[in-house]
Amino acid sequence: MRFKSGNRWKSNTSRLKYKKWRNMVMELNKGKYGLLKHYICQKCKCKRKTTKSLHSHHIFSWKRYPKLRYESKNGVVLCKKCHMNFHTKYKYDAIKNPILLSEWL
Repeated sequence: MRFKSGNRWKSNTSRLKYKKWRNMVMELNKGKYGLLKHYICQKCKCKRKTTKSLHSHHIFSWKRYPKLRYESKNGVVLCKKCHMNFHTKYKYDAIKNPILLSEWL
């Protein structure tokens, strides 16, 4: 995953914490849904052997819930297509209302 300059990453510590969080979410997904073989999108159930085409999405917003940013239970795995569809449908409403994600899934 590439990090763009000027993004929310103010230090290398933040980047490392985010990468660690993302890996935890992916491994939980792999163990819980993928029978330790695959990573699975929680919306469309597509299976992948690598995480390149998958995104970790925060259930509770990064900005509004800073204490939950790096909690492993605060993440779901979505493929790129489902992730974009979610944000296209709900836009900024999902930041204010985390229940929309569980309804959408």
